[in-house]
Amino acid sequence: MQQIFISYSRKDMGFARKLAGDLEKAGYDVWWDISDLRGGDDWVRVIPAAIESSQYVIIVLSPNSVESEWVRKEYTQALSLRKKIIPIMLAATGVPFALNTINYVNFTSGEYVDNLKNLLTALGYTGEPPVQAKKPLLPLPPALRQYAIPIMVGIVILLALALNFFLTPTPPVTPTPTPSILPPTTPEVTLTPVPDTPTASSTASTTATLTPTTTLTSTLKPTLTSSPTKPIFETITFCVNSLYANTINVRSGPGTNYARQGEPLEVERCLKFRARNEDETWLLVAPGQLDPTLQQYEGGWIFRELLGLGTTGSIDLPAVTLTPTPTPSDTPTITPTFTRTLTPTLTDTSTLTPSPSDPDTSTPTDTPTP
Repeated sequence: MQQIFISYSRKDMGFARKLAGDLEKAGYDVWWDISDLRGGDDWVRVIPAAIESSQYVIIVLSPNSVESEWVRKEYTQALSLRKKIIPIMLAATGVPFALNTINYVNFTSGEYVDNLKNLLTALGYTGEPPVQAKKPLLPLPPALRQYAIPIMVGIVILLALALNFFLTPTPPVTPTPTPSILPPTTPEVTLTPVPDTPTASSTASTTATLTPTTTLTSTLKPTLTSSPTKPIFETITFCVNSLYANTINVRSGPGTNYARQGEPLEVERCLKFRARNEDETWLLVAPGQLDPTLQQYEGGWIFRELLGLGTTGSIDLPAVTLTPTPTPSDTPTITPTFTRTLTPTLTDTSTLTPSPSDPDTSTPTDTPTP
């Protein structure tokens, strides 16, 4: 029975417990500290012994585990013993530098059952998976299948009746006619329009004017600072040396948070270096590499431990200080400018003067009869 050591953060204990249980169902002997450490055990002695006796070491990667000192010690011990390491990405986070050349099993998306199958495949497991996907709903029994069509027809009829009941419009109510009352007769009045001069009223409006401006953005620019006590070499040649990988990554700056530069660099390749960072942990690749295939790494940075220089000791190269340098940015800044303009508005002020119609002034005259 093969033994598996699970390295994780205590904050991810729930996932580690479930994973350990499923791997044990698959027939593996799983070692993890909650179930295998007992009271009085010496952690410093027991944990390295468990890693040494395991054939596989699973590293559960998460923002919690990458900050854990114990997890860092455990995968460092596994690397030194050349154990088969399988990282698991439980939550999105940066991969530690010592593990960035090892493919991980992604548990951040997809179903847990499918991700577990991928992990078992990496472990060389060939049996049935211990966790099965949820089965779909069972079909109707044969005795009820003959009534399926009538039931469906009945449901459709009920739905149609319900829709007809709720969607039938209510007939409109005819209003009762009311008698109209005629207004009393008034004398006819003729309205004569009197033209007036239209008046103009001023209305203020605003007009926005966009004025683009140029802003400055700071970028980091290396500045070489000479060592005050040691002689400085123009360039020094070092060769890449790594026991855990065949290739390494060259970074665009002195840290793993910088982007990779060029293709992965093979080990045992030798390059010229012209500077180092202030902490003497990264070296700057010099320009003018004689090998054309190495010119893609000029201006890039390589971790000093990958050059066989260890972690301590001074390097006789000038130090580089990263200082921000402002550079112009073409992003326009919109500054609205308001201008007041007058827009005339014509107002008709015509008035109507009533003019009464001519009255009837005829007077009847009596004519005598002879």
